[in-house]
Amino acid sequence: MSSSNTQTLKKNKGVSIKNQSTKKKISFFSAILLVIGSSIGAGIFLKNGEILRNVTGSGSIGMALAIVLSMISWIIAIVGVMAMGLTLTELCSGSGEANSQGIIGWVKTFNSRFLYQGCKNFMAYLYLPINFFVMPYYAIYTLIQGITPLNQDLGFHWWMIALISFAVMTWFIFVSGLSSRAANIQNWVITSVKFLPLVFAAIIGYVVVATNGGHIEPMPLPDPTKYIPPPLLQQINPVFGVFASIPSIFFAFDGFYATAGIQTEMKEPKKTAMAMSVGLAIVSFIDVAISVSLLIASGTGEISGFQVFLASHNLNWLYTAVQVLIAFGVLGIVNGFAIFNAKFYEDLVINRELPFSDKFHNRTNIHRPWVGTWYSFILSTIFFVVCTTIGIFYFNNGYGFTDKSINGIMSFVDLMANWTSLLAFACIVFAMIGALINRKTNRIKTDRRKSFVPAAYISIVIVGLGLIFVIVQSFANLGLVIHYANSGKYKTPDDKLDNVVGAVLTVFTLLAFVAIMFIPALLKRRNENHKV
Repeated sequence: MSSSNTQTLKKNKGVSIKNQSTKKKISFFSAILLVIGSSIGAGIFLKNGEILRNVTGSGSIGMALAIVLSMISWIIAIVGVMAMGLTLTELCSGSGEANSQGIIGWVKTFNSRFLYQGCKNFMAYLYLPINFFVMPYYAIYTLIQGITPLNQDLGFHWWMIALISFAVMTWFIFVSGLSSRAANIQNWVITSVKFLPLVFAAIIGYVVVATNGGHIEPMPLPDPTKYIPPPLLQQINPVFGVFASIPSIFFAFDGFYATAGIQTEMKEPKKTAMAMSVGLAIVSFIDVAISVSLLIASGTGEISGFQVFLASHNLNWLYTAVQVLIAFGVLGIVNGFAIFNAKFYEDLVINRELPFSDKFHNRTNIHRPWVGTWYSFILSTIFFVVCTTIGIFYFNNGYGFTDKSINGIMSFVDLMANWTSLLAFACIVFAMIGALINRKTNRIKTDRRKSFVPAAYISIVIVGLGLIFVIVQSFANLGLVIHYANSGKYKTPDDKLDNVVGAVLTVFTLLAFVAIMFIPALLKRRNENHKV
């Protein structure tokens, strides 16, 4: 996942195509670069280790098989994402002005008003504010990894990381949300360095393997004194782990759809789908190369796995530099969301789609979105405080901090990131289903492409299966964990508490998301029916 080119797209909103010179149009090559820039970034570093843990289960399989299963996960998800990319041209062509709202604009065009209200609630009250909880924490955690000496703890406490993350969130919401010039400067600074760690990660694994005479680093073996029987569905069979990894990989691609609106700005609009496909193919190749590099030489699938190797060659400075640059890449995502969020909320207020819109409607200004910025800040602050508080009591030790509250917060960050990314893709699936129905009803005039129907079906099947599996997995894991807890199979009370709380929160988060999305929509529809 990476910072999107939303600002460029928003600045072009409302500009007449007829009045633009050809020189101002986006070339085919530039369109490819836009796709690459909007979808490649820090996601590969943040999720690759999670993918490895999913497919390895309890650690009973070898590294070679784990790499193969990881690659299968990548291939399935890549096929789904590339197929989705081929459908966006038709989705955008029928959305008109609603296209400026991105995903919910497509749902608004091709689906029922009820479904639109649900997806709008998801974007406005969950996806966008939660990203300001997720991304600052990822950035600060990555930075801490870089500055922490090997096998040492600098003594960070949860409230320190929380305050720094909140300050990062606040800075970008107000600075980037209100000033296009400041956002552009920050984007150029971040973009100028974001590709350096990608190059490093893509080659370092192969260098390490070559240095070690072709030896592939094995996965760390579980401590038999602390071993816990695999209580989770994705750990029972590695094949289940392949499906469980799909949301993590979607997170790495999240944001590519932000460039779908470039069709009207291209010199050759008919080549939009091809540009999208080529860009996504390049991103896929780079991400897979990085994933293999991290897997074969780190043993963990994470960039931190190279710390020992670099330290042994007196290259600690290189490890620190790479982690700092990755953190900068995550900040680029925060910057991109800040640019988009302010105008997105401003647009919803203008259209009276948010609470208190009537009160602030006359104060809106799409070029200086103070109202949208404050909506973004207030909603993001609420979720930041609530999610941080929940994370403190998550009791997860997977991140290795002395302060267990940090481990819990970061684990909850992972959970929220996976749910939001998967549900964002699910909203696009709703739009694709509506567009397929529109093919028969002809209710909306669209720029029809031969590739749309097969691509839509492929994407719907892959994303749908991923979503169904993760939902089933969440409820199944809750039952499995409770069964293990009642059987007394956990080694310590902390292990028991860790697993039970994690399973409960996973299901609770899903149910809370569905409630926030559709209960207000149901109430709104009921009120409208009563008025009629």
